[in-house]
Amino acid sequence: MIHFSGPFLAASVAALTVSLVAFTGCERTSNSSTSAPVGATDSILTEPAEGQAAWEGQKGENATTVISGNLDNVDWGSLVGQQVRIDGDLVVVDTFNLMHRGQVVVARERIFIPTEHVDPNDTDPNGTAHEGGRNVAAVTAAQTHNDNSTITIDDGSTAENVFPPALFPTLGTSEATVRLGSVVEGVSGRLIESGNQLTLVPDQPLRWIPSPRPQRPSLGEADVTVAGFNLLNYFSTIDDGRNNARGADSAAELQRQEAKLASAIVALQADVIGLMELENGVEAEQKLVSAVNKVIGKDVFKSSGLPEGFRRLPGAGDAIRVGIIYRKDRVVPTDKLSSIDDRVFATARTPLLQSFRSVEGGSPFTVIVNHFKSKGGASDADTANRNKGDGQGAFNAARRNQTLAIVDYIDHQTTTGGPSRILVLGDFNAYRQEDPIDALRAHGLVDLHDRFARNRSQGNPDTYSYVYFGQSGSLDHAFATKTLAADVTGIATWHINADEPRFLDYNQEFNPKALFNADPYRSSDHDPILIGLNNTVD
Repeated sequence: MIHFSGPFLAASVAALTVSLVAFTGCERTSNSSTSAPVGATDSILTEPAEGQAAWEGQKGENATTVISGNLDNVDWGSLVGQQVRIDGDLVVVDTFNLMHRGQVVVARERIFIPTEHVDPNDTDPNGTAHEGGRNVAAVTAAQTHNDNSTITIDDGSTAENVFPPALFPTLGTSEATVRLGSVVEGVSGRLIESGNQLTLVPDQPLRWIPSPRPQRPSLGEADVTVAGFNLLNYFSTIDDGRNNARGADSAAELQRQEAKLASAIVALQADVIGLMELENGVEAEQKLVSAVNKVIGKDVFKSSGLPEGFRRLPGAGDAIRVGIIYRKDRVVPTDKLSSIDDRVFATARTPLLQSFRSVEGGSPFTVIVNHFKSKGGASDADTANRNKGDGQGAFNAARRNQTLAIVDYIDHQTTTGGPSRILVLGDFNAYRQEDPIDALRAHGLVDLHDRFARNRSQGNPDTYSYVYFGQSGSLDHAFATKTLAADVTGIATWHINADEPRFLDYNQEFNPKALFNADPYRSSDHDPILIGLNNTVD
């Protein structure tokens, strides 16, 4: 891989996108580690015959290497200091360092995390084995392919946090955002090396096709809509650097975060919403509900709060929790909020669940909201939970056990006269072909994205909800019991966050003030999922 280095490695990438604009040439020097920034004008562009030089610059520097095929076959190290022209379309896969360092990462197509499409256990992606490792070599090969399939385009300047960025001078005027999935129609420039990073500094105008923001997806003829939404650490407590708060660093940031989240929640048009990364306690949830109701203009959303005895449960001591809010004018609870008491959740967040019925009648349905153990913190992992090098990260065993606890709970409910119409959703911290997700399928739960996709073995490019180091994947999922699955009218991941650049979020440290809007876009780092239910017939 030629672009993950320095500060980039220290951060958790979430997903972003790009729209590229034209800019002029860059002066070339004999030092292979430097290049003049975008906007320099000493280069002379020519259009060569095939195999001849495409650029005339300082003496001895007129050779151009033309790349027309896949990027993973390129020996980038041998091209340092040379003029390189990449023909054909390139897709923006990462904008994490666009504002900070003037960089954008491109590839021939969107890149998916290997375990989104490649099962570590089964050579057949439709298999449901949830332990083993006989297909790890394929996962490793996919990661190697990803690592070699990108190139970073750099503005050639050492200046940081420049607005508008040199690569996108129309950002903030004719362009509101730079989304992942935007297309760059070829690029030409000099390949330079700085530290451990190779970047391409363009010397001719870039042509680009911006990726449009999608409208709210259709869910068919749904009577009730349920959503799952990771809030990216919504805390009403200000993070002062000494407490356990993980969200806004000031009252102004909290106001901005709240405004974007409230706008997103209203735009979901959902009747029941499972929330993740909510500050533990009840204050933050109530504050968010008040903000949502203020946007709507009437008191319609209600918080389910916390069940009795919650603090004593495994996982309840975490700084964040899951939650449930609902529109009381559209659905009514048919029982109290409850939880799943199992020690396997001590490393995660306690699952919460509640049953609802449409105000127009119909059969009740139960929503179980989850947030499984993350892949990080490997230094704290025991032998069973260490990173096995199979693409699933650390604590895979813990996540698999958390899945099995959910399955056991559902089995107990459905065999003892409890609810049978159950929807399981949340941030499982596992991609689509990983063990925890396969375990849910293996035990009879219906993967709703599978049900509405043609073929799981081919993957569904629209289901990703998160982007990590330029690789897209689904951490957020929805499953249903067979009884409820028959009444699901549709499911969709709404890409309002993962494809948007992080400089549009609520943070004020480096984000341009002119770009902030109290809208749904980049309200979090995860995309929300929406599930439609036909729930009016008993």
